Amino acid sequence: MGKISKPARSLLIFAVLSLLWMGVIYAFSARNSMDSAAMSGKLLRKLLSVLVPKWQEMAAGEQAALIRRLHRGFRKLGHFSEYAVLGLLLTETVHALLIQTSRLTLPKAEVWLPALLSLLYAAGDEFHQRFVSGRSGELRDVGIDFAGACFGIGIFFAGSAIIQRIRIHKKKSRPQENE
Repeated sequence: MGKISKPARSLLIFAVLSLLWMGVIYAFSARNSMDSAAMSGKLLRKLLSVLVPKWQEMAAGEQAALIRRLHRGFRKLGHFSEYAVLGLLLTETVHALLIQTSRLTLPKAEVWLPALLSLLYAAGDEFHQRFVSGRSGELRDVGIDFAGACFGIGIFFAGSAIIQRIRIHKKKSRPQENE
């Protein structure tokens, strides 16, 4: 068996990471409403204990009230974040696929294909939640998920642009051999 090329290795790595991350999202969605709320509440409490000055000195009632006020937004931020990661991973996968199959020409595929896959996965995920105890499928959450995926896609392109500029700058700053 021959050595695997760098583009093929990248494609395999990012495809596997994308599928694993989809599994993580599915696992979160498969938790019943009580377990899901308890898990996000516990994480929010830990974050607040680090981010809020004098958290430890606050009365238990004050802490609970703050958690109640922030919990819904925190959960929506979780949706956004997990799909931002998915959008980034799917963009990396599509990028590697297009490099691997250089004969394949799909205009702007690095944008629309991961966006479409993320949107379909988000819709399927919300549909799946309708069958989980105490959970529901929300069109609003599909929108939040899709916005997160688009953010992740944007991170890919912003990172690519930064890397490209660094490469150009390094190339320009190297002394020329003929000088």
